[in-house]
Amino acid sequence: MRNFRDALASVLAELDPKPWDYTTPDGTLTVVPAGFRADKDEAEVIVRVCDDAEEWVKTPEVTKLVAALREGGSWSDLCCGWGTEVTVNDLGVTVAVWQKGVPASITLPTAQRLPLASALDRALDVARAWEDEA
Repeated sequence: MRNFRDALASVLAELDPKPWDYTTPDGTLTVVPAGFRADKDEAEVIVRVCDDAEEWVKTPEVTKLVAALREGGSWSDLCCGWGTEVTVNDLGVTVAVWQKGVPASITLPTAQRLPLASALDRALDVARAWEDEA
């Protein structure tokens, strides 16, 4: 019975992926898989900061982000004023989405570093399921 429940939960997550949200007094950070068919390594996870900015991060980069968070390190995927940056320090975990050279950011408590990594990992699993193997 357990295998059936796990399989059903996996199928339902792919059909209707639920976002992970964390709210601070400054706003909300949301992580959700994009949920669109894509070529291998082209599916995306959406990182949204305070409804002000969002970045669609491709699965290979999400893998690197999850690894950095699990190790307690920072990560960046910025190019020409656009992208996502996650900074881990004593003050917490700051997630910034850059658009046109301007960041929209939110800082989570240090205790949320591993829950954020887990949320990104779950979204990554769902996004990978939408990738074609060819």
